[in-house]
Amino acid sequence: MSHRSDVGPRLDTHFDTTVCVTPSHGRSREDGVFTADLDESWASLRGIHGGYLAALAIRAAEATAPDRMPRTIATTFLRPAQVGPAQLSVEALRSGRSFTTVVVSLTQQQRAITNTRVTMIGVVPGHDWASSPMDRPAPVETCVPFTPPPMIRHFDNAELRIDPSTIPVGDGSFARIAGHVRPNERRPVDAAWLAMIGDWFPPSPFRRFDPPIGGVSIDYTVHLHSVPIATPTQGGGGVDDGWLEGVFVTRTSAAGIALEQGTIASSTGALIAETFHTRWTG
Repeated sequence: MSHRSDVGPRLDTHFDTTVCVTPSHGRSREDGVFTADLDESWASLRGIHGGYLAALAIRAAEATAPDRMPRTIATTFLRPAQVGPAQLSVEALRSGRSFTTVVVSLTQQQRAITNTRVTMIGVVPGHDWASSPMDRPAPVETCVPFTPPPMIRHFDNAELRIDPSTIPVGDGSFARIAGHVRPNERRPVDAAWLAMIGDWFPPSPFRRFDPPIGGVSIDYTVHLHSVPIATPTQGGGGVDDGWLEGVFVTRTSAAGIALEQGTIASSTGALIAETFHTRWTG
């Protein structure tokens, strides 16, 4: 039985190359067993960037149910991941006429790294309504380029203009990070990219502490309202070309666990995705 050696869009971008998963030797995509190389460009403050790991899980899930769209992705981080080979195994929990739910386990050297539940849906009718998020960043023309520490490489994989009032300098009484973000390559904003970007901004607890704490992820959930969306058109003549809005707020930390809630919206404020992220502050 022949099959493609890679899974995911045939796009020659760094993002798509590094989130590529490949069926294990002698396996087909339907078997749900894949390999991946965790790329050093996704190195983060501690191991490998968590949103990137969630994106890999989405690619594996999409491969086993190509007619379904990922909508809710919930990742539990068990250990830090390292640069190098990884294995992904997809277990189907249920596949019905409308919904498919799978669990994707990512391991390295036979040690569990992440466990991700992906809920996917087919094309179905439904009752739709939408409202703009209450919290939005400052206008893009008033925001400033974000310069991260050089050792945190995952920030090289997108472009951020951060709201000046939310720069993480450790002296803020309100744990809020906001700004405008877009791919630094021309590609569609799909489920994998949105899951990555929902965990890509500096952690909002960093606004409160110097040195920063609250960057270690425990559980990360992203719900996608609208995917895919149009390919960004950077350089088209307007400062908002291709920009998405991101706002992330941590209102409470209790017993060492902080809950960050976030939104990703279009440049007009239309909600695209929401995130819920627990971080260790102990």
